[in-house]
Amino acid sequence: MAKIEKESTEKHEGDITCLAYYNNQVFSGGADGKIKIWDNDLNLIKNVDAHEAYIYAMAINERNGKLYSSSCDGCVKFISPPYQQTEQLFCCEDAIQAMYCDGETLYTGDEKGVVTNWVDDKIKFKYNLVEEVKSLAAEKSLIYTVRDLDVVVSDMIAGKSGKYSNKAVLPGKSPLALVGPVIDDKRTFLAFADRTGKGLSFVKNLPQQKFENVWNLPDCHELIIQAICGDEKCLYSGGYDNKVKGWTNFDQSSPKALGEVEVGNCVNALVCGANNQVYIGTSDGIVRRATFL
Repeated sequence: MAKIEKESTEKHEGDITCLAYYNNQVFSGGADGKIKIWDNDLNLIKNVDAHEAYIYAMAINERNGKLYSSSCDGCVKFISPPYQQTEQLFCCEDAIQAMYCDGETLYTGDEKGVVTNWVDDKIKFKYNLVEEVKSLAAEKSLIYTVRDLDVVVSDMIAGKSGKYSNKAVLPGKSPLALVGPVIDDKRTFLAFADRTGKGLSFVKNLPQQKFENVWNLPDCHELIIQAICGDEKCLYSGGYDNKVKGWTNFDQSSPKALGEVEVGNCVNALVCGANNQVYIGTSDGIVRRATFL
């Protein structure tokens, strides 16, 4: 059973483009360049004028709560608790469309295919992965990137700036997410949209399993999937069909459906909260909270 429990009483001007969750707070970034901070019940805590243009992506450092955001103006900024004012990390000519925090390490991916590794807000390495980065994740030495045809898993070579080797190339497209229980600091599964954009692929992520396929859900959405998120037990997907669907039983040959919610607008962003709750960012600028039981 799935249902919408809460809706934000205030909204962004235009689309919500990205979401993050930390310390019982929800962060939404929008086409209006603003970051809004909400409590668990979607009461607005703070409104931050973060960028002068459309926000592409956000990533949050789970250890200290520092929130990074990128915009189509080419700038990446950050804001730290108690989230009073943004500071600029850097500005460039290339759009940073994807970001990810692995512990305290930030990864940014741009439209030219360059993934930059940041430690303590300083550039450590740059990796030229050639293809535009639309979705991004990272764990230990691995970087996961995807555009429209293939998910590429790259292994960063220790001690050699910018050197990497390809570990796997999997047919699929943006978005992607690392999900499942954590074993030896690694998520056990990788989920992503298939090449049609309307189905889901689910593969094993632990090193000895060589990205073995677990299951596929072709055409599980009527239209293109825009957002994926997941936790230890559940995976959620949403997109242009205005629906968010939930799945569980990761280690079975086919997953168990947890139900779906209809939100009435295109789903642009998803993020997991607590207690089987998922927050939904849509094209009408409203944040919604759904529960999948």
